[in-house]
Amino acid sequence: MRRDGGRPGGTYLAGWLFADLLLVIVLVVLGSEVPAATPDPGPTPTATATATATATTDPSRSPSPTPSDTSRPVTGLDPVTASVSIRLDPDSLIAGRPAATAELTRQVTQEIKRHEGRTAAFVMVFGTVRTASGGSGGSVDTGRSDTYATAVARLLPQAAPRFFPPYSEKIIRGYHDSGQGIPSGTARIELFFLLS
Repeated sequence: MRRDGGRPGGTYLAGWLFADLLLVIVLVVLGSEVPAATPDPGPTPTATATATATATTDPSRSPSPTPSDTSRPVTGLDPVTASVSIRLDPDSLIAGRPAATAELTRQVTQEIKRHEGRTAAFVMVFGTVRTASGGSGGSVDTGRSDTYATAVARLLPQAAPRFFPPYSEKIIRGYHDSGQGIPSGTARIELFFLLS
């Protein structure tokens, strides 16, 4: 059954949220797998003979160390995430007002300073917009919260292009946050980094 003029019910939205969170868990698990190191077979007889010949013919030169598989960089998603929060006027940001966009850029730039030198690989934005004006009173308007979170998500790569990946719904997603006590206009940005 549909309510609110054709909007899907809460059970329907909960199913989609569950599916999206399951996708994130799969990405984190797959990204955190470390490939098994292959054992180092040791130097070949030819390499040993060459190194011995080099050492005996020129005592000032020493053979260079052979690289091992343990020096290979580990890739994947870092299982440790980080979270930053900003607070804006949701209606102004959704409407695309330049002052709201500039304020988003200012707050995001300030919040990501502590993660300098890193680059976000996957981003989830959780927006909260309440029906009562201001504060943490009133019920959460899930439709406006989703729209607000998506507006924030679309603007993040413009706000900090060196930190955030280019916008794509596959790697920067907006969701509503129905948590109690969260003030209206809050956007919590969950950051997933690559292992370095």
